[in-house]
Amino acid sequence: MTDSTARARWRIPAPAGGWGPPWPQVTELVSVFPGDLWTLVGGLMIQIHAVHANLPIHRATIDIDMVLHIETGATTFGQARYALESVGYELRLPDTRKAPVHRFLRGHQQVDVMIADHLAPSRRPTVAGHEVFRIPAGTSALRKTVNCDIEVSDGQTITVSVPNVLGALVLKGAAYLEDPRDRDRHLDDAALLACAIANPRAYAREMSGSDSRRVQSLVTQLRDPLHRSWLAVPPELRERARDALIATVRAPHGQPPVRRLGER
Repeated sequence: MTDSTARARWRIPAPAGGWGPPWPQVTELVSVFPGDLWTLVGGLMIQIHAVHANLPIHRATIDIDMVLHIETGATTFGQARYALESVGYELRLPDTRKAPVHRFLRGHQQVDVMIADHLAPSRRPTVAGHEVFRIPAGTSALRKTVNCDIEVSDGQTITVSVPNVLGALVLKGAAYLEDPRDRDRHLDDAALLACAIANPRAYAREMSGSDSRRVQSLVTQLRDPLHRSWLAVPPELRERARDALIATVRAPHGQPPVRRLGER
């Protein structure tokens, strides 16, 4: 994972009209479980990237998705569970023995707590015989994070880390490949993220392991300029975003991406 002191830092202003739910939950959560112990992913990650790129927020979500920084020793699943239970959340155990655990509920409010996919077996937590869910591409995403100082209300700022644009695209590509239930949503998110690509050649050099294959899965679908996912992107940005996304998977100088030990 990127060292917290070495990460880039973004200032994220409150969007017009303010942050909607579940952002009040995020603010509460940071007060009991600091944002340097985990990385925010999922729909709220997409919202942060939209605001940072001066794009409208179209991505609605009702839950908080986090990946714990277990690989650095910063925290444990037990500490996350204690913090969540201290503010009224309850861990939901799966119905089947082989299903992973990850979901905390408080009424209709939901927090999904996950770990990186290539975490060493000796460090993988279990709860009542269940492994904790390992998010595909989580290890790669945690190597590509930025700190975000987020204005949540007048005079109040919280700090969390999120994957940078490439890290977010890798997560979306992995989700597209491994979770067929909502592929349209993953492509919609990828189209928005493409608008924020500043230097596709630099991203091509930064990719390793399965990154290129995962992003390529998005490019294959979004290469068509008439794909429905581009409709949510401002018309004046679509061509540039599409070209930038395609350029991201073109490895520099024709060299394949370098694979890191432990990555597939």
